[in-house]
Amino acid sequence: MKRRMLVLALAVMPTLALAPARADEMTDPVTVQMTAAQIEELLSGNTITGTWSGSRYTQYFAENGLTIYFPEGGRPDQGKWRTNADTEQYESWWERTNWTPYTVMITNDGYAWVNKDSLEPFEVFEGKQVVW
Repeated sequence: MKRRMLVLALAVMPTLALAPARADEMTDPVTVQMTAAQIEELLSGNTITGTWSGSRYTQYFAENGLTIYFPEGGRPDQGKWRTNADTEQYESWWERTNWTPYTVMITNDGYAWVNKDSLEPFEVFEGKQVVW
């Protein structure tokens, strides 16, 4: 996990060097779009927790491309995941939606999905932290 964080930090450093220099501008959120390779490195074999449209969830991303989504208070759902190097996005497949692309961002506070015009934050935990 430390290696993953180092790789992500090194990837973001050139962008942060261009960040505003004034103190009042430093409080503005800094967001950087992750590449497909960074997303794959971050999620593969790991578990995340976060919120989506105000609802809490936990999700595991198996290295073989399967994913399990656990909505708080709801039934788990199994899907598929992959990254797309052409668009630099994460893509998920669910029976009801088929393949859907999402942009993943590095923020001041960690990571977030782009959901229309808002960011949906999430935390990453090493390994499989769910029972299925």
